[in-house]
Amino acid sequence: MVFAGIFPANAGEFELLQTSMNKLTLNDSSVSFKRENSNALGAGFRCGFLGLLHMDVFKQRLEQEHGTSIIITAPTVPIKIKRDSGEWIDLDNPADFPTKERIRSVVEPTILSTIVLPSDMLGSAMSLCQSRRGELVEHTPLAGSTRVMLRYVLPLSELGTDFYDELKSLSSGY
Repeated sequence: MVFAGIFPANAGEFELLQTSMNKLTLNDSSVSFKRENSNALGAGFRCGFLGLLHMDVFKQRLEQEHGTSIIITAPTVPIKIKRDSGEWIDLDNPADFPTKERIRSVVEPTILSTIVLPSDMLGSAMSLCQSRRGELVEHTPLAGSTRVMLRYVLPLSELGTDFYDELKSLSSGY
């Protein structure tokens, strides 16, 4: 899941946003949300979606079907933190990251990606994946063609912004 904050653009429209979200989640039970307060944005909701496309569709439905004007925060993925005491905690909001205690480790979700592209674009694709903290697992030339297959383990959080757009751009839409 990916998580994002949804806040009304006008603080006085919080009730409209809450009513609209309740109606939309009747038909889409895969969206989870809970009330949240932000120092900068006021009252809103922390919402969980099945992915970026799901989040975008939900946002569009709120705006088009229910006439709400909203601010949506950058998507994040949940992480697990192991405290110095040995206790594991799950975080879905970066603002809740503990700053006044020692942490043993932080674990984040990853994906195994498969990228097939022309071999002349190999260097650019590898640079992109490595700049996104990717670990190369496999590099295979495809028999009888000028294409290669790359397999990378990538942190899910690195894919939530513009990874796909950059990959399409550097591979000329391939």
